[in-house]
Amino acid sequence: MKKLLILFIFLFSQAFGATYELKELVTVKSQPKAKFWELWIPLPYENSWQRVKEISVRSPFPFTVVKEGEYGNRYLHIEGREAIREPFSVEVKVVVERKKLSPVKRCSGVPVRYYLSDKLVPVEKFRRMAKRIVRGEKTDVGKLKAIYDYVVSHMKYDKSGKGWGRGDAIWACDAKRGNCTDFHSLFIALCRAVGIPAVFEIGLPVNGSGEIKGYHCWVIAFPESYTYGIDASEAAKHPEKRKYYFGHLDDRRIGISRGRDLLLSPPQHGERLNYNYRAYLEVDLKPSSAVETRFFVRKVNR
Repeated sequence: MKKLLILFIFLFSQAFGATYELKELVTVKSQPKAKFWELWIPLPYENSWQRVKEISVRSPFPFTVVKEGEYGNRYLHIEGREAIREPFSVEVKVVVERKKLSPVKRCSGVPVRYYLSDKLVPVEKFRRMAKRIVRGEKTDVGKLKAIYDYVVSHMKYDKSGKGWGRGDAIWACDAKRGNCTDFHSLFIALCRAVGIPAVFEIGLPVNGSGEIKGYHCWVIAFPESYTYGIDASEAAKHPEKRKYYFGHLDDRRIGISRGRDLLLSPPQHGERLNYNYRAYLEVDLKPSSAVETRFFVRKVNR
């Protein structure tokens, strides 16, 4: 088995609150007729509230660590030019430090992409609605709070039936329910519709040690010259934390990627990905479901 060990050491003025060891176990099924295949495994991002201390990889094939240019997401990329005759696994271990995010003055500009529509977040269709919601508010922070209060009050965390989980802002607006993806798609659409840049982030909730079965997502918004963390779906589920989740994010999460309509690196041949937090496989230039990702986490004592 090939093994790579990469150490990342950074200095920050603020202490990090939690350290986690994340293991991604990716299994690819046999593809005996394949002539060419590619595998992308997303790696946790880095910014001022999350840093990666160490990455180790075990893989039966050579790999590279790549970064795409639109959002800065990183991937482990593996490719093969022959059939996959036997199933194989890739194990990625990442030591991640995470701290709580509170409203903070930002030091740099915001990418233009954070103002624009996504396929399922059509900003133009929400302009009239957004202007009505923020009527009377003079500042971006006031507008952001009005949008937050609207989404938290008008949507219900409800994963029954069909339609939820795609992050379709129009569906979420009409259905007034859904999971975190739906809450935050509507939230981002309304923010961008009044000129407040915002970006979707997705990763893993951490509530203890062991296997993590699902994902969680949230928003980073940039009112005026500040950075705000937003978790509207958690605020709806836990009304007692509604005030906290406007501007703040706890450290019980691991961020993996940001953005929607993702173009990987090197670019995939299939359509852009709606969002991405687990391994993506293409076989003979077409998306394939013959891949499984399992996540395991444990808190590391410092």
